[in-house]
Amino acid sequence: MAEVRLNIDEQFIDDLKSDTGVKKTSQIANDALVLLRWLVSESQKGRILISTNKDGKDAKEIVMPILENAKRREQQLHLSENEE
Repeated sequence: MAEVRLNIDEQFIDDLKSDTGVKKTSQIANDALVLLRWLVSESQKGRILISTNKDGKDAKEIVMPILENAKRREQQLHLSENEE
């Protein structure tokens, strides 16, 4: 298991704990990384990641540099496989 050390604004973490009822910072970090893993996986499949209200309206695309990088790397991998 990897140990990760982060410098994150304490108020930011406290707000997340308060908003979620989670008491442990490690649980917040774990959940965030699990979500990021899923976002990367979906992005690599070419899926567009969006958030909408409960009626399915007011869609907002989830855009993060790390997701764009993952998608680009996956595309490059497929291109190099096709060249072989």
